[in-house]
Amino acid sequence: MAKTGLLSKIFGIRKKSVKIDVKGLLNRVEKNPKDIKAILKLGDYFSSKRKKKEAIKYYTQAADLCIEDGFINKGIAIVKKISTLDAQDPQFLIKLADLYMRQNLFGEAIIQIQKALELDPKNENARETLEKLTGTANNQKNFIEALKADKEVQITSRTTTPDEIIREAKEQIRKQITEEDVTEHYDLGVAYMEMELYESAIEEFSIVLNSPDYFEDSTRLIYECFFAMDRMRDAIAFFENLLEQANLSPFRKELIRFYIGMAYEDSLDMEKALEIFEDLLNRGYPKQDILIQKIEKLKTAGKVEHIS
Repeated sequence: MAKTGLLSKIFGIRKKSVKIDVKGLLNRVEKNPKDIKAILKLGDYFSSKRKKKEAIKYYTQAADLCIEDGFINKGIAIVKKISTLDAQDPQFLIKLADLYMRQNLFGEAIIQIQKALELDPKNENARETLEKLTGTANNQKNFIEALKADKEVQITSRTTTPDEIIREAKEQIRKQITEEDVTEHYDLGVAYMEMELYESAIEEFSIVLNSPDYFEDSTRLIYECFFAMDRMRDAIAFFENLLEQANLSPFRKELIRFYIGMAYEDSLDMEKALEIFEDLLNRGYPKQDILIQKIEKLKTAGKVEHIS
């Protein structure tokens, strides 16, 4: 192995290479074609060896499995790797745009479609998708204009950008409603979600968590916000912190544990997710059918094996 860097030249230090048991990984995939972790590791291996064709093959396989099982954010991350490896193929950019659309991330989708059209200006699929996306973007602009004209939210400064308008509007709305105005905070959280202002949405939903009527829906929407931002570890931390509150009923605690399990599942930590779902099943969590489906999927997919 060639020596690299100043320290290597002076001291003869050699870079250590990580050994990958490729044969073992291939055997695992042969036995279980849905072993996402093993397939991803093969993609990483061939990518490190600059074997683009083989890397794309395994990355595509892993992405398709993630998407099939509903792990859209993980699928997006993998397709991003593929589009980086093959920057001249518009099909991966179109696929990435489609995944962003599923998550209502229309701004990101537009960027990918525009990149695809730069590579292939005659691509009809990309052009049709861009027209749909542009319509959605215009609807968002109309929402901002309506917000700007709202009698109760007067934008007084000479702001020009949507971010500045929304920031000032948020400040004025906050002055008009108190923490007791549960419905207003909930509706505002939903509005922020629609505008892809996920952190602001989480703030509003967190305010209404103490309301029994809104707890379940707000917990679900908080999770969806973290999911949309692809921040599963932050979701786990948020819900684990929420569990420490002393005034939670047994049902609320179980619901929070369910979404912690969801976050582990969506971050592909299948063993931890399985452990949580099985524990909830044994505790008598009300949504037994959902738990059973998830547990069976995790077990039959064979995703809980360790990679040595």
